[in-house]
Amino acid sequence: MTDPGPYALVGRLAVAAFVMIAPTLCFLGLVRGLERLRDDDLVNEWARKRGYDGDREITASDDVYSALATELGVEADGSSTVRCSACGTVNRPSVSHCHGCQSRLSSP
Repeated sequence: MTDPGPYALVGRLAVAAFVMIAPTLCFLGLVRGLERLRDDDLVNEWARKRGYDGDREITASDDVYSALATELGVEADGSSTVRCSACGTVNRPSVSHCHGCQSRLSSP
């Protein structure tokens, strides 16, 4: 049997490093791309125009998102919505827990 030589070993190590590192770099690129697609400025501007507190950032737990969805007609397909009895957040009928406060929703 012949010795494959040092270049074969280096080649195998390079392939192994690529196989381990490439998916991680792709994942990080995807995360960065999704962060750039977020449009929080649009939601914050909409909230300021509607009189919400402008000193803090609006988060997904605020009811601004549900109000914005209602105003934009997201539920325009005729599906009903479920309002949380604890916090008043509007939720899709298919969910079992509230988007705003995570309390269990009563079934219709």
